[in-house]
Amino acid sequence: MEILYSSSDSYAFLTGISILSLLDNNKSTEEINIYIMDNNISEENKKKLRQVVDSYGRKIYFVPMPDMKALTGEEIDTRRWNISTFGRLYMASALPENVHKVLNIDCDTIVVGSLEPLWNTDMNTKVFGGMHECINDRYRRNIGVKNGDYYLNGGVVFLNLDEVRKENYEKRFTDYIKTYGSSLAYLDQDVLNGVVKQEKKLKLPMKYNTLSIYFYATYEQVLKIRRGKKEDFYSKEEYTDAINAPVIVHFTTCFLDGLRPWIVGNKHPLLQRFLEYKARSPWADVPLAADNRSSLIKLRTKLIRHCPRFILCSVASVLHGVIIPNRNYKKMKRRVER
Repeated sequence: MEILYSSSDSYAFLTGISILSLLDNNKSTEEINIYIMDNNISEENKKKLRQVVDSYGRKIYFVPMPDMKALTGEEIDTRRWNISTFGRLYMASALPENVHKVLNIDCDTIVVGSLEPLWNTDMNTKVFGGMHECINDRYRRNIGVKNGDYYLNGGVVFLNLDEVRKENYEKRFTDYIKTYGSSLAYLDQDVLNGVVKQEKKLKLPMKYNTLSIYFYATYEQVLKIRRGKKEDFYSKEEYTDAINAPVIVHFTTCFLDGLRPWIVGNKHPLLQRFLEYKARSPWADVPLAADNRSSLIKLRTKLIRHCPRFILCSVASVLHGVIIPNRNYKKMKRRVER
């Protein structure tokens, strides 16, 4: 298996914890190569990352992060995300030619099962595989795809590098970024979904990228919050299976909690699994981060946790299903028209 992470120094500890969990749960795999797209990771953290991989007898390689300003001609405002998130778009040129496909995993994850069934998925004729997000068609409109088309989450990206190289997708990605720049709401995720056509996308089982919101909300609540349609998402059975037996747990931001497992006060159901892997990592002695949010934000989280769900879902539905995508659409439109 060929696995790639994109990381900065501040996220190196999360990358290491995720890698440890992956290697620990895939010991029977004949070969695993770990690639890290390096956005100024310190030598100390590189040493620790090598230590994790070496302890399982696997190989690790650091590859340079592309210069996004040189590629696009501008500084892109990535807001709460790190610029290294764009790195996955340029895996085909960053990795050796004999790497034909790669599984890119976000660093804010733990792997709690075997990835071999996923790795053996047939990617012939496909470019991009991922977990299908529950969204409404306003988000699809924003990136220029048809109603009902897949909108795949960028947290776990299965990329067919041969197809990317053959069809010069990296230039298409760069051109798309030049067009929309800082108006991209979800950065590389929007780029992948906006550039790769429906017939070239592959919907993967959601257990390979189980987002935080799925652990906090019921199937019906997620559909309501996102204003999604059952036929454009997964079945309730698939949703339940992903929660009960996830393979990749993705600790995404979630308004129903407000914190993530490396911050004191997180309530994620799989928090202890994360802490177990952290305790076995070279970052075991690094304390959890303090909750440095403002008093107002903390109060908001407290109110959300105690608010009746039917009220909360209704408010979130308007916010996440209408206001946010419409606001993003106006940003993108202004960008194109300027």
